[in-house]
Amino acid sequence: MVWTELLSTLWTHLLIALRPMWKWLLHKVSGKCELLRITYEEQPGVKQTKRIEESLKCSKSALLKEISTGDKYNVDEAVEKVMGEKKIVREVHAGFEGHFRRCLLYIRSYNQLTQQVESLRRSKFSVDDPDHEQKLLKLWRLLMPQTQLTARVSHQWGDIGFQGTDPQTDFRGMGILGLHQLVYFAEKYNNEARNVLLKANNPKNGFSYAIVSINITDLQHRLMMKRKLRTHFYNLSKTSLTVDDYHEVHCYLMSEFTHFWFSENPADVMEFNRIRDKFKRKVILLLKDPQTQLVANFQR
Repeated sequence: MVWTELLSTLWTHLLIALRPMWKWLLHKVSGKCELLRITYEEQPGVKQTKRIEESLKCSKSALLKEISTGDKYNVDEAVEKVMGEKKIVREVHAGFEGHFRRCLLYIRSYNQLTQQVESLRRSKFSVDDPDHEQKLLKLWRLLMPQTQLTARVSHQWGDIGFQGTDPQTDFRGMGILGLHQLVYFAEKYNNEARNVLLKANNPKNGFSYAIVSINITDLQHRLMMKRKLRTHFYNLSKTSLTVDDYHEVHCYLMSEFTHFWFSENPADVMEFNRIRDKFKRKVILLLKDPQTQLVANFQR
């Protein structure tokens, strides 16, 4: 494994070193810049958008680099500036502008969603914030509609998978994002969420529902920051993503993880780290398929 990782790292560095020379050669042979070649070589879709993004990120141009990571620029103005810098003539390459503009809309939208998600993660749960407290109590009502919560600080929180008598301590790592995702799943897909909770409370090989949800929030956040979720979001073909689009992925991951957990037949909850890591590898492999969309297949 160590040798494999070492060779992979060396190969990556070699490709990075040779990239400028290869780009120069292809430019001389084809007469087209890399961005133009990509729009000719790839059909519209995930592969084309990812290659455009990679080309922008690796460019020596400050303008192109900024576009690959920015989330506030005007797309139409960016298209004009790039076409001017790369000397792409609209009348000669009529299809480029439309393809490139669509790719930038997808890239910018992913960047914007990343910022929104990170803002939620950095927002700490506070007992002094009425909205936070209301969401927490709403979660209880959604998951335990037949059971009255006797007190805000109570051992009853353990019934939905929190570790102690006050759930606020469990949100430290993922902030208010963890609570938002718990509530979203329980509210929009209530039957499925309660079914997952029922399975999680299996005394033989279940798991702590809320704690696992927050762990899945962490897993999803890492995938988002490492840009692994681009495959899914680019396949949505939406030029303006919302936090709800992000929460939909969490619903999918929670449902799939539950099935995966029981398929692994764990002896007890101490196997959580092993199973979570195995599940993460499965999801990453799935996201390498350019057709992948992480869409839950259960009914509301």
